[in-house]
Amino acid sequence: MRVLHLNTHASGGSYEYAALLCAALAEQGIESRLLSKDSQPPSLRRPLLDRVIRRCYVSLSTEPWHGSRRLLSPPAPEELDQIDVVHLHTVADWFDVPHWLETLPPRMGVVISIHDMWHITGGCFLYRGCDRYTSDIDPCDSCPILRWPATRLLAKAAHSRKLRAYRASGARMVANSRWLAELAGRSAIAKACGGVGVISPGIDLTIFKPHDKELRRKQLGLPADAFVIVTGGASLKDTNKNVPWLLKQLSLLPELEKVIVLAFGEGFLPVPDRLNVRFAGSIRDRYNLARLFTAADVFVTASLMETYGLTLVEAMACGIPVVAFRVGGIPEATPEGRGAILCELQDGVALLEAITNLRKSQQLREKMGRIAHETAHSRNSANSFGGKFAQLYRECFDLKQTIPAGRPPIAM
Repeated sequence: MRVLHLNTHASGGSYEYAALLCAALAEQGIESRLLSKDSQPPSLRRPLLDRVIRRCYVSLSTEPWHGSRRLLSPPAPEELDQIDVVHLHTVADWFDVPHWLETLPPRMGVVISIHDMWHITGGCFLYRGCDRYTSDIDPCDSCPILRWPATRLLAKAAHSRKLRAYRASGARMVANSRWLAELAGRSAIAKACGGVGVISPGIDLTIFKPHDKELRRKQLGLPADAFVIVTGGASLKDTNKNVPWLLKQLSLLPELEKVIVLAFGEGFLPVPDRLNVRFAGSIRDRYNLARLFTAADVFVTASLMETYGLTLVEAMACGIPVVAFRVGGIPEATPEGRGAILCELQDGVALLEAITNLRKSQQLREKMGRIAHETAHSRNSANSFGGKFAQLYRECFDLKQTIPAGRPPIAM
């Protein structure tokens, strides 16, 4: 069996997810490869006109929104040669997905990883309490994040195109958390595909594991007696990551001269007075990210929403306790009492109290770190991750082979 994974960019959480899955599938005897728009020949990109389309989408919305009509070229036909299953990850910023699905051979299996809300809405990425995507009548009509005159047009049309194409392709949908699967499952698009399954993401446990903290600190030039907090993500300027708010809260900690904050991710931010923040930049090498984690005392995030929280799990696997908000899929990724302390959204007092308690007690940090490590290693192994997807691909492929030639696939 051969699987082709598609992800817009060759970086970010969904890319790391897909890359690890490719490696894990090899252990299951399944050949797979990962393609992104960055790896395509320049002749297939047509960036200028598509950049205009993308800019229009941005100007017509107040939050992350993305329509399904794009001008960038999809994977070339030769990329699909001898492929049995295509697996879509985060592809909103690439090609016209609904149209492309309608051109696939009827017997080719389609699997979609729900990393965010885009696949099952008219174009939203994040869930902010809007349930228009669940409506049986005119779903995503009058989208609240679109500006006039697009409010009654773009999202509704995009939802309709996805519904038709995803249903016809017999796509199988999988979310990375039960929380996201429940939200996605309420969409007519997901219902047409037979619902949404759940497979917990895997991580590379040969990389993300405990190391000698003292050695790591020496390598990074960190004092042995400092209290080190690590935070970050793909971009420090991502409003959903809420990093400026977090830095402001951390500046209220006592004895700031003994606190160091390591912030990784693209970009720089203003730093509150007296808070020692060291910007590590974008870290694409997972070994370097693991080094950062193992040099810290605690991983803290103030993210306003996470569908799961893979970075949090990677920190846990390194034996680092986590402090975060009790939102989205975070309670599944980092369960309370299993290596994490969870606070209510934007509760700065509770956040600082949790950090202070960990700072005061090395014994508590070590105990929580051991539990965090055990939790991640027992639940997020790449072998289990790959095995579950291998089974899903086989089921999807076997079902598609029952479709008579020349007939459209049966809706799941």
